[in-house]
Amino acid sequence: MTRHARISVVISYLAMALLFSPHGVGQSNVSHAAEVKGYLEQGQTALKDNRPEEAAQAYRAVLKIDPVNVEARANLGIVAMVQGNWGEAAEELQRALKLRPSHRKVQALLGLCEVHLGRLEDAVKLLSSSFPHLEDPKLRREVGLQLLEIWHQGGELEKANAVLGQLQQFYPTDATVLYAAYRVHTDLAFQAVESLALTAPDSAQLHRALAEHMVNAGHAQDAIGEYRKALASSPGVPGLHYEFGEAILADSHLEASLAEAQKEFAAALLLNPTDARSECKLGEIELWRSSSATAFDHYERALKLNPEQACAKLGLAGLLIEEGKTQQALEYLQSAAGADPYNAQVHHRLAVLYRGMGRNQEADRELSAFQELEKVQSQLQKALHPEQPSN
Repeated sequence: MTRHARISVVISYLAMALLFSPHGVGQSNVSHAAEVKGYLEQGQTALKDNRPEEAAQAYRAVLKIDPVNVEARANLGIVAMVQGNWGEAAEELQRALKLRPSHRKVQALLGLCEVHLGRLEDAVKLLSSSFPHLEDPKLRREVGLQLLEIWHQGGELEKANAVLGQLQQFYPTDATVLYAAYRVHTDLAFQAVESLALTAPDSAQLHRALAEHMVNAGHAQDAIGEYRKALASSPGVPGLHYEFGEAILADSHLEASLAEAQKEFAAALLLNPTDARSECKLGEIELWRSSSATAFDHYERALKLNPEQACAKLGLAGLLIEEGKTQQALEYLQSAAGADPYNAQVHHRLAVLYRGMGRNQEADRELSAFQELEKVQSQLQKALHPEQPSN
């Protein structure tokens, strides 16, 4: 959706949500307070009922009585916005702002008008000065998104990212904000890699960044080569051995690959003995080898290092189920679901376990959660790696 189209979509809501309260009366017209209030209320009702012309008449009547009434002047601007008269709206809002220069709502609305009129420099000044002070959630969201879009399109990624951080704080599940985060973070990542390639073309950092990109793109085998280059120059970098081991396992579960990955996770633990993730991966490798007892030891160590490690709880639960210790396994799985609610394997294990225990309602709930997560993961897999078959 374009910048102008988004403003047009939200402006009708803004007109209803942001009408200025019918209580402002200029000092020279205190004796006409009741009359002014009545006209302002008429204007609000008319605009909410989609009768903009009647609303405009009511606000103009207020201004005949009280020429410095900020609310009437600002609401005339809103009427013009609803009608798509952006130039007229800007003029009315500018007049209102002259009467009260610190009025944040007026600044924000005028900024949106300036965006629509293509006067982006003026728009940025108004939007950036009003955004931190806005309280209405719809207006704050729209102003933030417009400001982010202007800076993003202008290549000012750090400024865009700063606004994004505030939007994510207020609207953590908003799809438009999440998509904006994807765009900004993707561009920041590309910019960082490009800078690395220019300033440190053979650095461990560049090879690691390239490897991470290849893993995310589903090209684990190519990533392995980049990880080898990174480790050749910087074998002591924290986390690098773990990432290399993950890439190896993503590429193959043959014994040669398991052995090489095992060495990398062991090296990661030498550098960081509290690395619960590497202990989990060592347990996973032993499961692939059908070495249950050794796997159990690794998972137990991982859980001691980090009592919230979901992969350790999942691994222990699977081994306990094999031993028939279903109640203990259930406790681990329930705890794992709390620690990692988006782990599809956890929900699948819970569904199977509940079904075996005759707890069908809980089993259906967990199966539904598993299927929903699998559906999302399958869609992402197809979109991001169309040449790769789903696991």
